Amino acid sequence: MLSGQAYAQNNRATVQQVGDGNMATDTQTGSRNVLAVSQAGDGNNATATQAGVSNGITQTQNDRGAEATATQLGNRNTIVQSQEGRGTFFGGQATASQAGNDNRTTQTQVGAVEAASTQVGNRNTSVQNQLGRVLQATITQLGNNNSAEQDQVGAGATATLLSVGNRNTSFQSQRDISQNAAGTQLGNDNRLSQVQSGANQVATSTQLGNRNTAEQAQGGTANAAAIEQTGSDNRAYQAQGTSVPSGGNQALIDQDSQSSFASQTQSGYLNQARTYQGLSGQSSTVVQDGRDNITVVRQNHP
Repeated sequence: MLSGQAYAQNNRATVQQVGDGNMATDTQTGSRNVLAVSQAGDGNNATATQAGVSNGITQTQNDRGAEATATQLGNRNTIVQSQEGRGTFFGGQATASQAGNDNRTTQTQVGAVEAASTQVGNRNTSVQNQLGRVLQATITQLGNNNSAEQDQVGAGATATLLSVGNRNTSFQSQRDISQNAAGTQLGNDNRLSQVQSGANQVATSTQLGNRNTAEQAQGGTANAAAIEQTGSDNRAYQAQGTSVPSGGNQALIDQDSQSSFASQTQSGYLNQARTYQGLSGQSSTVVQDGRDNITVVRQNHP
């Protein structure tokens, strides 16, 4: 079933549906907007709303019971959504919302997953890729010239990212088992990277201020890493269990003021490393490669 509304000039809508009980609803207001919907399967629902000039939405669902929703307000915005269910993994949900000009959103899902992306501002880019099981990914960007990417492959992963400000760059990637990654950048010109591979990892990074850099990489087993930076021009790097065997590693960096640097590297086994830095201009480096190590560095921290 198709229902559509088009107002003003030169808007185009193309809908192809194969299967039973599929629904496609589109509303276009403005001019030179392009919408294409292709659905194969049963019980899929696609909804698209565009208001402005030269916007484009592409929705493709090869699934059963899947829902795709796209909303664009502004000019020259683009949303691409694709869902494909395999085996017993059906019913994915993809939601994308953009308000402003020259924004880009790409969502790709395979399996019983859910992805949501919201962008308000100009020239923002959001990319989400998910493969299987009960994964969730959320990107919210408020501001201009922000870029965010999330990539998830396996079981029980959750990725959440919030960027408020301008010219922020965020990247999160997760592979398999019980993973959790969260981002948050408030300010301008911040960069955040998180990469996780197997087992029970948790990575959290929060940056408040401008020109901060945080990077986390985790290899195998029950790792946890957290970076919190408040202020501007701080840098922090963490790497855990990058070789096998690894183990129950934990790492925490907390920098509360400006222009501080902290780097921690851990390989296996049962390692812990903490760094607290309170004042400005602090520097710390910790390297652990061995067994039952614990290191705490505290520099003028309140």
